[in-house]
Amino acid sequence: MEAENRTAKKAKSELSSRDLIMSATLRLIAQEGIDAVTHRRVAEIAGVSPGTTTHHFAGRKGLLRESFISYLSSGDTLFTMFYATAAQDGPMAVDSVREGLVRLVEREFADASLLRAEYELMLFASQDDELGKAVTAWEARAAGAVAAVMEQAGARRPTEAARTLINFIRGFELERLVNTNLSVKEFERRLTPLLRALCSVE
Repeated sequence: MEAENRTAKKAKSELSSRDLIMSATLRLIAQEGIDAVTHRRVAEIAGVSPGTTTHHFAGRKGLLRESFISYLSSGDTLFTMFYATAAQDGPMAVDSVREGLVRLVEREFADASLLRAEYELMLFASQDDELGKAVTAWEARAAGAVAAVMEQAGARRPTEAARTLINFIRGFELERLVNTNLSVKEFERRLTPLLRALCSVE
């Protein structure tokens, strides 16, 4: 029994160390860019020894890859919540879709530094086949969730509508990285006519 408790505690501390390391990696990328990532710098930010980072992640590429995949998993949770709104029976009001997308963007904008890290890692993914595949799969899941919601809202071509909305959100995020004065209200103002056009609402 005591041996089992020690094993469980060890597994928990390893999990939390791993999570701390991945979180520190994202924070470092957000603050200083991807080139600043080294095991030593990440360990310093995470509050662990450099040996702990190399125990969990043998190389820098693996550290970057796993940190971004972990970040994408948190995005999956947001899209799952958004998709749940489409599970209702019957048609869905365009206003409900707008509110759901605004909530998603509010969460994205809650920590602008993570948004910077996301785009840095997107560029990294373009040079890493394994991560590129993970990002492509994540984008497909996101598009599927948005398409399901758009179908409920009456979009004639829900898949195309979903891709249009995702591209619109990406564009707004990039603009906001440069102009931090852009607000969620401005996002909502721009989103409303686009949604109405995609759902053919007069």
